[in-house]
Amino acid sequence: MFLKGRFAPSNFMVSLVVVIYSISGYSCFVKADSFEIALLEGMANANLLAISRQDYITARQELIIAASDKDLNGKLSFSQSQTFYDRPNQVDNTYNDATLAGAITFTKQLYNFGETKVKKDAALLSLEIAKAGYFVTEQAVLMSIIETYLNVIQSKEEVELFESNFDRLTRQTEAEKLRVEAGVSTKANLALSNSKLLSSRSELVAAKAVYENVVEEYESLIGVPPINLSEPDLPNIIPKKVKLSENDAYKYHPSLILAVANKDLAALQQEILIKSLGPSVDLSISANNRNTGGVSTSDGSELAATISMTMPILVTPSSKAQSQKLISNLMAAQIDTDEAKRAVGLAARAGFRNHISAKIQLKAASSEVEAYRLVVEATKAEVEFGNKTILDQLDAEDNLKNAILREMRANHSVLLTGYKLLQAMGTLTPENLGIGEKYIPLEKLEDPEPELKSFLSVFRN
Repeated sequence: MFLKGRFAPSNFMVSLVVVIYSISGYSCFVKADSFEIALLEGMANANLLAISRQDYITARQELIIAASDKDLNGKLSFSQSQTFYDRPNQVDNTYNDATLAGAITFTKQLYNFGETKVKKDAALLSLEIAKAGYFVTEQAVLMSIIETYLNVIQSKEEVELFESNFDRLTRQTEAEKLRVEAGVSTKANLALSNSKLLSSRSELVAAKAVYENVVEEYESLIGVPPINLSEPDLPNIIPKKVKLSENDAYKYHPSLILAVANKDLAALQQEILIKSLGPSVDLSISANNRNTGGVSTSDGSELAATISMTMPILVTPSSKAQSQKLISNLMAAQIDTDEAKRAVGLAARAGFRNHISAKIQLKAASSEVEAYRLVVEATKAEVEFGNKTILDQLDAEDNLKNAILREMRANHSVLLTGYKLLQAMGTLTPENLGIGEKYIPLEKLEDPEPELKSFLSVFRN
């Protein structure tokens, strides 16, 4: 949309058109999937995501651990004793007694007042907390990758613009020297050309420094250097109204889901404490064998089954303090949930307004570029006819360069605020970015291989 013009383009105009052409995303030297590849490689390279995945796997194992109260436990025991006696007042004043005993015992809790069920409910909530925490981290990592990706594109475009401007001013300064030598220009004009050339060189040096910095940041995040990055397209899921953005944030944002899950878990902790003070019924079955060489009436085998019920009858001060602590934790969790909702809604509304503002600024910047392009061409024509000086042309071309720079940054701002809006709404996900099918979801993560598979594993270690 920036290629229309009424005048034949000069070398400077051709250079600027090439820069603008690259901004619009029409370069034939880029790969269409470079953005998706960068996202996948960046997520695979993110240590924070790897930690969050392990947290999720850990929470998933807690579901099994929460039901351990009802596990069947078995224990095998052996004992052997050898006793020597010295009895001076007995006929056999010296003798010994050898005892060999063995036992197998199985225990299982039959009832615990619903404590195990509540613990499993808490473990499910902990799994939801780990999942929401992962999605919070995932959004942050994706936003970091996207921002760095866009910064590399913008910085490269700015370097190209400043290089084009520096080359133009270099040629103009050389031409101005020839005019001064020919006596058709003044040293003042030459001095001004030199000053603009030096200023352009400083801008180019600064732009290259910024570019090197963002390239290093890109390599540290993605793991590979940037090559021919293509400008991404925003997902077509941005709402048209600010209220819709806010509603989506309340529905999808993982930070709010995390706060609500933490509040529900805090409420369950009080119930777990109450259930732990209730009655419990335990079953124990044991088989014993004892052998003292036939000299004791206790020799032989024994099979026993025991059912026992226990129940605390005193509420200790520590139990009361624990209950009060859990009540305070629940109140804090409720306040945290309210704060999370307030912050999420506020961020979504601000993100929507920032994105709309960036789009308006881009439209204005594009119009400004078109206007300054016409001014440059008109000024050059007037310079040829002697109505204006080379100084007027330099000023006009400098204004055009600055307008193009503002357009570049406005275009960058539209994309960046768009992705930040998606993050504020909680919809900056691999699925919405087109890489969901290529990314392993949490539910399909494999559990680590346990080191303890049987009681024999103890002896192997």
